[in-house]
Amino acid sequence: MSIAKLTEGFPITRQAITKHLRLMEDAGLVQSAQSGRESVWQLEPKRLDDARRYLHEISAGWDHALARLRHFVER
Repeated sequence: MSIAKLTEGFPITRQAITKHLRLMEDAGLVQSAQSGRESVWQLEPKRLDDARRYLHEISAGWDHALARLRHFVER
């Protein structure tokens, strides 16, 4: 999608969205390409899946730690 399409209906400036997309591009989550005068952005599904798996591992670790804390406090 183009920045114009991505900003439709959102109270966020194009500059703000572009800044976020650049950070996501640095992380490998999206990719940009020039199409005429516009930058067109595309998700990188594999990298998104990698990020999702990593966040799930972190979440599971926190769940385990909180369960141990709860067990300790309730004893």
